[in-house]
Amino acid sequence: MAVVDRAGPIADSWTRLADDQAPAAGATVIVSFARLKNEHNSLFSAAGKVGVEIAGDVKLEELEPFLPRLGLIVVRMNNMRDGRLFSIGRMLRENYKYAADMRAAGDLIPDQMLYLLRCGFTSFEVKDGFPIDSLRRSVAAYTHWYQRIANSATPVTELRHGAAHGGEP
Repeated sequence: MAVVDRAGPIADSWTRLADDQAPAAGATVIVSFARLKNEHNSLFSAAGKVGVEIAGDVKLEELEPFLPRLGLIVVRMNNMRDGRLFSIGRMLRENYKYAADMRAAGDLIPDQMLYLLRCGFTSFEVKDGFPIDSLRRSVAAYTHWYQRIANSATPVTELRHGAAHGGEP
């Protein structure tokens, strides 16, 4: 698996830990949500940074107490038709004010990437052979939007009327 962002492949400093594997002191680790709930105190004290992998059926209220201390949230979807990924991303950014790295993982296709970025995702775990050029073309194709969304781009209507970001047109 490779990790990419809007520009292409990036170095991944995160290490996935099995539920029975101890984190090395100061390591940057990704753990399961079950493990985070059960061992959060020891994980946060041992590891340098802690990330968590969640599924589309997670209850975000259960994740909320950990959000300020998480350096990464990986949201895994099982198939490309699972729209919960988009909703979870947007809710984490807008409702829960999560500001750190958010990564989409699973059976992703290039057509989804631009919309995942708009929902607040910053990186993606993709299969080997993922068409990076398609990702770059998709991201470069659009520079303005009609809707306000998690990435805080100023909508076209506000640009057209000269209104400041967040103001009335």
